[in-house]
Amino acid sequence: MKNFLLIASFFIFLNCYAQKQANIWYFGENAGIDFNFSPPQALTDGELNTLEGCSSFADANGDLLFYSDGITVYDKNHDIMNYTDGSPGSNLLGNPSATQSGMIIPKPSSDSIYYLFTVTDNNTSNGFNLYTVDMSLNGGNGQLIDEDGDGVFFSQLQGGDWTEKVAAVKGENCNTFWVVTVFRNDFYSYLVDETGVVTTPVISPVSSNIEERGYLKLSPDGTKLAVADQTARVAILYDFDSETGKVDNNETFIIGGIGNDGEPYGVEFSVDSKKLYISTVSDFRYNLSDNPVDYKLFQFDLTATNIPGSKALIHQQIGNSAEYPEGGFRGALQLGPDSKIYATIPLAYDDPDSFAPFLDVIENPTANAADVIFTKDAIDLVGRFATQGLPPFIASLLLPIDISDDSGTTINNQNLKYCIGDDATFVITDPAVISGGSSPTFEWNFNDGTSTTIISTTDSLELLDL
Repeated sequence: MKNFLLIASFFIFLNCYAQKQANIWYFGENAGIDFNFSPPQALTDGELNTLEGCSSFADANGDLLFYSDGITVYDKNHDIMNYTDGSPGSNLLGNPSATQSGMIIPKPSSDSIYYLFTVTDNNTSNGFNLYTVDMSLNGGNGQLIDEDGDGVFFSQLQGGDWTEKVAAVKGENCNTFWVVTVFRNDFYSYLVDETGVVTTPVISPVSSNIEERGYLKLSPDGTKLAVADQTARVAILYDFDSETGKVDNNETFIIGGIGNDGEPYGVEFSVDSKKLYISTVSDFRYNLSDNPVDYKLFQFDLTATNIPGSKALIHQQIGNSAEYPEGGFRGALQLGPDSKIYATIPLAYDDPDSFAPFLDVIENPTANAADVIFTKDAIDLVGRFATQGLPPFIASLLLPIDISDDSGTTINNQNLKYCIGDDATFVITDPAVISGGSSPTFEWNFNDGTSTTIISTTDSLELLDL
């Protein structure tokens, strides 16, 4: 997948919507942060109280729509959202103890329909399910609807036991998304397009039997998939095809079951899809008490010939050490709209006194390991607490599109609403260009390393697949 417009320089202003759907996060013990501010500000009005799984979504202006722990859906007023029959939306089949209990996807070409995919945890057998929210109902606060009219408010895409993982990315074809989950040695990719969710998945068999605990992430450019399997003590990298939804069975074990790396849990790609970060914890399976365990955060260079060999330790909290006597427990990694990666590092499994009152931040995740800046206690949650999870988002929503003019002004747009062959319209704002009647020069740089320069007498430019 290409991000067709990354930098347009010199004399232009982009006349389109800024996409801020990933700007509001709710997670942990009533915690939240708001990326409509820089740096992001803490939110203290959230109703979630979850050890792990959570999901949230905002509109194009960055205003909250709804959020969930996989069981209960809360609207923008922090009230429980109802079904259209009046019953409360507090009986969904996800689970807040699932690593990734839910994923929210907007229906392409719809201004009101959103899909909430929920995931069970390893102690229940509720499978992988689909719910539909119509934000045009209940005065704009939304309701859970029976979209297909069969009298049931959800679709069970997969029943029984399931793996606690779900991720999503924009498809290669315009106005499509792929939602990906995994069970044992099969990846399931569900296409979401203008007609809704295609309930027959693309199934990709792989060699490894993936266990439940640990995150699944897709790279923002839609080419890679990484999965943490805490039980097997491995983290595996795959190729992903954003046109077909296929996962290639060419497995790269970036953390491989032996040694002192720990048990992988958190997973995240840098915004340029060239670096991968994995967090681990030691001896989780045998130690759910408050005894200190070890936390480690690694970077892998995906451009390296030997990706496992590029492993670099970015941060660690070793239990009973002088600096971190309480160690650090397992926690999520999540790319933010500001292209930084946020980390939660609680100190114990379920002890409220050991939850994290701050989020930590990888300030420059695209940098080489030696230059990475990790800031401990970067975001104060103002009396609220992060636990083990952070809300996952459609990975491609977090791609920055920077449009810079000659004054150095930059506009950031996270998801350009154009497809190949569409016309993009610009407004010339430079007075010298307007009064002089000269033809502006547009320089376009693309994320595949190519660029082109266009001299134009019009303010309309057709987007081409260069």
